[in-house]
Amino acid sequence: MHKLKAVFWDVDGTIADTELCGHRVAFNLAFKDFGIDWCWNENKYLELLKISGGLNRIIHYRNEINSQLKDEFCSKIQSRKRHHYKQLVKAGKIKIRNGVLRLIDELASFNVEQYIVTTSGKESLEPFLNTSLKLHLKYFSRIITYEDVSKHKPFPDAYKLAINLSKISNVNCIAIEDSKIGVEAAKAANLNCLLTIPPWSTSVNKITKLANSCVDNLGDSYNKSNVIYGKPLNSKNVDFKYLTKIIN
Repeated sequence: MHKLKAVFWDVDGTIADTELCGHRVAFNLAFKDFGIDWCWNENKYLELLKISGGLNRIIHYRNEINSQLKDEFCSKIQSRKRHHYKQLVKAGKIKIRNGVLRLIDELASFNVEQYIVTTSGKESLEPFLNTSLKLHLKYFSRIITYEDVSKHKPFPDAYKLAINLSKISNVNCIAIEDSKIGVEAAKAANLNCLLTIPPWSTSVNKITKLANSCVDNLGDSYNKSNVIYGKPLNSKNVDFKYLTKIIN
């Protein structure tokens, strides 16, 4: 039986409800600052989430609508977007998802190493880490961000880096993700993966079946976790025992 030794956490959509109420709003504020008549509604942003990384989304959308904006200008928009995202974080607009802090605490009590593996940039991530996740940062051995790899999810590079840094066999690790591209990245790195669908997911029928198991949330005292597919829960919540079950 494989022992659970490391958990790799995605951030956006997995640890926190960041996308629709955070990043999307920040993008639209940045567009407005530069006098650009772009406005990403929720449906459009959900479509753009198939593209990994904020700058990549801007460039993809620019190409999609045949805009003449230069790459340098797109980078300026992304930088301004980070400013607005920081302000949203400081204003308490970004909430931790159900069960996340509980599970982080429990894994720490079992001496499981924990890593953050995200496609977010350091500048966007740090305000969130230093506010909402401040008291739990001590439990993370390393934080891997956009800047640490050249190829981003769905490529496996970030997860391969996490495995190498942890010096733990992939059979003793699991990734927790919220998106198709995140699951694809984890599986491409030969990792087991738990998919916890984000609050903005529109249909369970469109959920990727590539993960080992899928739940609607990690669960806490007030919210029971429900399995969408995969192995049945041992209790009402995703816990150390359940993650161990997934990797075996």
